[in-house]
Amino acid sequence: MKLFFAGLVATAAAVCAVAVPAQAASVASVQAAPVDPVKALKAQLAPGKGVKITEASGITLDFTADDRTMQVRVSTHTVGTLAFGKGNAAAADLRVRMSSRQKGPNPPYRVIAEGRNAYVTNSGIAKALPSGRSWIQSRASGHENALLDVGVTPAELQFMLDNASEVATGQYEGTATLADFRHDKSAGKGDVEFHLYFDEHNLLTRTVVDTTAYPDDDSAAYDQMLFHTDTKYSGWGAKVKIAAPAASKVISEKKLNAKTRKAVIKAGYPESGPF
Repeated sequence: MKLFFAGLVATAAAVCAVAVPAQAASVASVQAAPVDPVKALKAQLAPGKGVKITEASGITLDFTADDRTMQVRVSTHTVGTLAFGKGNAAAADLRVRMSSRQKGPNPPYRVIAEGRNAYVTNSGIAKALPSGRSWIQSRASGHENALLDVGVTPAELQFMLDNASEVATGQYEGTATLADFRHDKSAGKGDVEFHLYFDEHNLLTRTVVDTTAYPDDDSAAYDQMLFHTDTKYSGWGAKVKIAAPAASKVISEKKLNAKTRKAVIKAGYPESGPF
């Protein structure tokens, strides 16, 4: 799972799962051991299935300017549904609210993510768009859609299993360096602490991930960045189908003129885009 953050930086999230103890044997029969959490996850990542998520995430950036210590805080609250493809998240339908300590809350918006595309709307955005249009379409510059990273992958799950210990029934915690966690030696200095919660079927119900990142030795852009993500999951295996809005209702972000762009940003459209 990746963390994502807005304004100065982009956010990401971290997700994982682990096993719970097998049920005790009954007098008449011995119950099967719980499914391995990686296998349990893989069984869910199939076309037509999905999961509901509720995520509270935030970034705190500490830096020094003109010999003064300063701080920027950005928070994001996301509620919605992920639809799976074969082995991954194929689409998402999310309601997002962002706020900062400096500016307060922005108007919430809805975003549908599918493939490399994101479609954003709310009542204010729809009102500001040309007649008949109610969604703004944006396309990810790379091959991946960051909005579909709100979830788990078997590889991430296995890494967390290898670096976690049980602290209570169905609850695990662990730590890792930032480079190991992201499987990227260039990720920089930092540490990740995670707490994991599972149901009786070894399916994830909650993750709490805290990351502390430090600048490179030759960088003075900031003193440290703190990332916090608390994600809750429910309804694993539900039948889910998420479709992009009708083409007749969509306008590309690239086609917005300056006046309309200013109006939709005021109405809640992310100034730097939905990714």
